[in-house]
Amino acid sequence: MGEKAFRGTPYRLWNPYTDIEQLMDNFGLGPTIITCGEGPYVYNQRGDRYLNVNSSVWNVGLGLGREELIEAATRQMHELAFVGCWSMAHPRAIELAARLVEITSGNFTRVYLGSNGTEAIETALKMARQYHRQSPNSQDHGRYKVISLRGSYHGFSFGAVSTSGLAGDEAKYGPLIPGFQQIDPPYCYRCPFQQEGYPECELKCANALEEAVESEGPETIAAFIMEPVMGDFSIVYPPDEYYSRVGEICRRYGLLFIVDEVTTGFGRTGRLFASQDWNPQPDILCLGKTISGGYVPLSATLATEGIYQRFLGTDKYFTHGSTHSGHPVCAAVGLAAIDIIIDENLPEKAGRIGDYLKSRLTDLMDKHDVIGDVRGQGLMLAMELVMDRETKEPVPGAKADEIALDAILRGMVFSASGNNFRLFPPLIIDEAFVDEMVNIFDKSLEVGFTAGIGRKARMVKEYARAKLS
Repeated sequence: MGEKAFRGTPYRLWNPYTDIEQLMDNFGLGPTIITCGEGPYVYNQRGDRYLNVNSSVWNVGLGLGREELIEAATRQMHELAFVGCWSMAHPRAIELAARLVEITSGNFTRVYLGSNGTEAIETALKMARQYHRQSPNSQDHGRYKVISLRGSYHGFSFGAVSTSGLAGDEAKYGPLIPGFQQIDPPYCYRCPFQQEGYPECELKCANALEEAVESEGPETIAAFIMEPVMGDFSIVYPPDEYYSRVGEICRRYGLLFIVDEVTTGFGRTGRLFASQDWNPQPDILCLGKTISGGYVPLSATLATEGIYQRFLGTDKYFTHGSTHSGHPVCAAVGLAAIDIIIDENLPEKAGRIGDYLKSRLTDLMDKHDVIGDVRGQGLMLAMELVMDRETKEPVPGAKADEIALDAILRGMVFSASGNNFRLFPPLIIDEAFVDEMVNIFDKSLEVGFTAGIGRKARMVKEYARAKLS
């Protein structure tokens, strides 16, 4: 692999979710080292500009260099850099919790503040189990199982990983936590239930929840957890009726309905919250990422008053917490970020610009047969690449990687997973940004001898530049 260094500093970093050998092979190429950013753009060590189509880690929704967020952090550091929320509180945590209750659906009254989306999920899972364990009905005390969507991503902790049901996780970390059951996701493009489409399918994907509850035994199930739009599973989302169907099943069998809006929340799908108008409403709502614009670590888990009341009384309090829960600086930045999102009407803008982006990508399908599907909501979109639109045979990984790398070297950072290209640009982008994105994809999706020669030439040039920098 060889010793690598950046401007004289040895590279000792162990990157998350990264093939380190591959990273070292490509060290210094394109956007592998980012040194600064402004708005929806990031720049590498040579000053090359890249469209931040990934919003960094799907979290920098407000763009980089926002003075309002920098000033909020600075003011709070001068006033109170840190105090914990263990048996005490401070003004910013109190204000942020109240603000979150105010801007959500009206269904929630209490807020646990955390540092990242995984913590929000872990909080929800433990809350659900303790909630049932403290039920006045002893028959509920055996409710500990959690049902989730196969392939979902809810975080990196053992509890969160156990929701995904992926063989790779079991192979690497297993055994995973018992009590987690998965059902097939509502992946309409590749329906796991072999249905032709909605509404003829009668939402067999939603009915699978009831079948799982009956199979496992309702008296053993604590909760059902889902993302409104499955992000890591390449932007999969169901018809609107799905949400009400699974919510009603949760109510009928006494399950807590946990909704993970860590990625979708704060405008990403074109609404402030994807679940804000659902009926029934979630019992627990998990938030993160854009809650702070990505400037500081922050997340939140919201619960209903009914859930909160069950944790009152001797020895019934929620025995859960982290050092930085409610961190004053993070809370201050979160308050400032929420003001920006609402004052600039970013959810509406994400919906409008997202429609424009989706239409531009759909237009590319007329030119590039390799695009099998374009899907998503707001500024949370995906292109799925196929060899044949009739059979939906996926483009091989090596071919998809080649196209993705070419697009990256042409000037943008985005997330590719197998044959799916996932697009999460900042909520602040305009039509010109979209046009530049689409033009890059248009060129990178070209096939044939000439296109292949051009890709190789760009790689050779980039390797040469990387060695010189």
